[in-house]
Amino acid sequence: MEGVLSFADKKRKKDRQYEQSMLRELSLEKIISSVDLCFRSIFHLVEDSTYIKDGCVDFAIEAFLLGASFGKFGYYGESAQMAVVRSEKEERELQHDFYEYIYHWSDAFRVYLNEESLYIECEQFIRSWWIEGFSAGKKRLKLRLR
Repeated sequence: MEGVLSFADKKRKKDRQYEQSMLRELSLEKIISSVDLCFRSIFHLVEDSTYIKDGCVDFAIEAFLLGASFGKFGYYGESAQMAVVRSEKEERELQHDFYEYIYHWSDAFRVYLNEESLYIECEQFIRSWWIEGFSAGKKRLKLRLR
C-alpha cells in the first residue's frame, strides 16, 4: 500500500519534472557566450574568472527557470511585461543576489567598477534570461509539451 502524499510533495515533484524538461531546451554554450558577452569588462580584472563564470551560469539558469514558470501566463494571453510584474519580487531578489555575488567576489571590482552600472548590467542579464525562459515556457505550452 502506498503512503499518503501531501499536496506539497506532489507539487514539488511536478515542479522538478517541469524544470528538468525545461533544462533540456537550454543550451550551456548559449549561456556561457551570454556571460562572456555581458561581463567581459569584469573578467579581465581577475586572473582566473572560471569561478565567477560558473556562478553567472547558475544565476542564468535560475532566471531561465523563473521565467519559464511564468510562461503559463503568456500562454493565456498576458504579455511578458505583465508577467514580469507578477514575478517582480522573485526576480528582484535574484537580481540583488546576483549583484552581490559579482560585486563581492573581488576587491578589484570595487576599484574599477561603478556600482550603479554593475547593478544595471546584472539586472539586464537576469531579465534577458527571464525573458528567454518565459518564451520557452510559453512555447512549450503552445506545443502541449507540459
